[in-house]
Amino acid sequence: MAYSSKLLVPLFAFFVLYGPQPLLPRLAEVFAVTHSRAALIMTATLVPLAVAPVAYGAVLARVSARTVLLVSVAGLGIFTIGFGLVESFPTSSFPAAVTLRLGQGLLLPAILTATMTALSETTATARMQAVMSAYIATTVAGGLGGRLLAGVLATNASWTHFFVLVGAALLASLPVIWRIPAGSAAATRPTGGWHLRAVLRRRSTWRIYLAIACLFFVFVGVLTFLPFRVKALAPATTDQGIALLYCGYLMGIVASLAAPRLIARVGTPGRTLLAGYAIYALSVPLLLVGVLPAVFAAIFVFCFGMFLVHAIASSWVNERAGEARGLVNGLYVASYYSGGVLGSYLPGLVFERFGWAPMLAGLLGIAAIGLVLAASAVRADRAVDTPPHAET
Repeated sequence: MAYSSKLLVPLFAFFVLYGPQPLLPRLAEVFAVTHSRAALIMTATLVPLAVAPVAYGAVLARVSARTVLLVSVAGLGIFTIGFGLVESFPTSSFPAAVTLRLGQGLLLPAILTATMTALSETTATARMQAVMSAYIATTVAGGLGGRLLAGVLATNASWTHFFVLVGAALLASLPVIWRIPAGSAAATRPTGGWHLRAVLRRRSTWRIYLAIACLFFVFVGVLTFLPFRVKALAPATTDQGIALLYCGYLMGIVASLAAPRLIARVGTPGRTLLAGYAIYALSVPLLLVGVLPAVFAAIFVFCFGMFLVHAIASSWVNERAGEARGLVNGLYVASYYSGGVLGSYLPGLVFERFGWAPMLAGLLGIAAIGLVLAASAVRADRAVDTPPHAET
């Protein structure tokens, strides 16, 4: 099965993950809850993504990617259709909605970890950056497409239609997954505690994990509460109008696919990663402006920096993974979404009490910490790779 076909499933998976985000103001009204409680619809799905990938990495050492994907995609399709029908449930619909989103979150890391590891196991090191960049570009397309389609359908039809259609598409993708050779396990080598210790002993790797957690904390914090900011600036904005603000995601596709060329131009992956992180951090204050076209432009810069870092970091850890790619990818996904879990809720508490500017100030501080960690990782990696006689 060509790697381009393997990318179909994560595309739909990201439709599921991010589809509710531009709809949060509407969902807060539908379920009669506060902004921070409505954000639990995102948090509930991100929590398992923060804790389950390491366990799935161990499972993938013994079970084929096809088996993991068939089970998880079928379950995700059923839960997604259920979320689309949640308003018709006879019991209180908000707890049911959060429970269904939690179920989706338990299955999403299986899909993402299996796909990431399957790609890395079947890719030569020389092509790793290009393939991982294509994977990141697919997840970006899924994040953007999910938000846009959800906003368009909510404005012109019903918010429920999006989830029923995506759930049906996931179930329809099962025959494509079945064509993956049964023997193509995402990882075929044993994974144990000593693998984990070996991974974490490499200082550059665990610092990258922490830097990635900071990266996604800020990203989710901004984009989860952006719809409420838009409603405050322009109350008449529709769900479709809010969704269009996420078009900055297009820069994520550009950044991911351009990463290999940018690395060649800048000189090294480490320097390019730090440049991307610096752009990302500096874009956060741009979101302070109170004019929607300026916010729209700032999101483009914000997304470019974020996905450039993500594309390089995902390849970085795989190139240094050795025989533990299932575990390494599980740790990467867990670190990434650990930041997302906190970022989907904690900034909202600041936003509700103090406003948009103080929330952004806090997020800028987290971005600065992430940049320092990334710089430390680059230095540590350079020290490992530099022969002793080359040091002066």
